[in-house]
Amino acid sequence: MSGDLPVGSYEIATLPAAQEVGGGELRPGVAVYRIPLSSGGAVRVSAVSTGLELSARLRLVLLDERGVVQAVSVARNWFAARPELTPLALRPQVTTDPGFRLNFRGQAGQVFYLRVENYALAEDRVTLYADPFTPNPSGRGEAFTSGTKVGAIEFVGEFDRYNVASATGYLRLTYPGPLDLVVLLYNGPSDPYPRTLDPVVNCAPIAPATLLVVRDRGLSRAGFDEEGSGRYRLEISGTPCP
Repeated sequence: MSGDLPVGSYEIATLPAAQEVGGGELRPGVAVYRIPLSSGGAVRVSAVSTGLELSARLRLVLLDERGVVQAVSVARNWFAARPELTPLALRPQVTTDPGFRLNFRGQAGQVFYLRVENYALAEDRVTLYADPFTPNPSGRGEAFTSGTKVGAIEFVGEFDRYNVASATGYLRLTYPGPLDLVVLLYNGPSDPYPRTLDPVVNCAPIAPATLLVVRDRGLSRAGFDEEGSGRYRLEISGTPCP
């Protein structure tokens, strides 16, 4: 154990270089931090390289008290539920570096563990942050009859929902990010076959739907409330679909 990372604090970690173990495999340099929660809520953890900077090859793995993986960073703009969904983890992106990040929710008294992995063949110095944040408030079951809603999928397994029972016209989805985002239109609480929209097939008449749900198709990916990440836009208007 490398130390504690309380929410609202930061730590500086020196990560050993990865080692080649044959067959093209790498054994990463690792540090593990304990994240105790003194209060419940949403937490964002991030790792920003001050050594290798944009050439960093980092991965964050969040585990619960039992050692069960809760989330794994993929790239600087999204994360996933498990390691096999993270093929982009080693691809550096040329951008102003926000760090490798992931979000999670917890209750007061819970303890999580953050495993920080360095896949670069050089030592890296990394600043780790654990910050509370307020999630996007859209999609909590509110009525949506016309106009625009901007929401975000910010947690693994999250789904946003809107009451569209009184809506008329046409629904459009705009989403340019990396998640496998879908919109499900349910005609009632027991509808087994909702209509599905996605970033390609992105427009449909809203009626006769009563419930609109936005989620990652597999409930396994999430992003941040940013363009090109987890943020999406819904619009209901009288303009027919193409």
